[in-house]
Amino acid sequence: MEKFLLLLGLLVMVYNVLYGFRLKRAIPGGVMGERGGQMLGLIVFFALAYLVVLILTWSEPSNLLLLLLSLILLLGAVFVYMVLRLVDAIVASL
Repeated sequence: MEKFLLLLGLLVMVYNVLYGFRLKRAIPGGVMGERGGQMLGLIVFFALAYLVVLILTWSEPSNLLLLLLSLILLLGAVFVYMVLRLVDAIVASL
């Protein structure tokens, strides 16, 4: 179960990276463009961190701590998706 949640979180983060790149092209320059680039950099960093966590915990036996970690990471990926949707709506209204 934990591996599935970690993998699902990684897939959501990969989608977030792709969504972030698409959004970065739509953001005009200036402060929004600069902050959008920084946000995209952090999203890419966290997506790589999800991959590292998945690799490091792949052979670990199932336990409650790993389940909580995978659930927190999955919900973090969903949060990033929601923030990207919010930024997309703000950019669309400009």
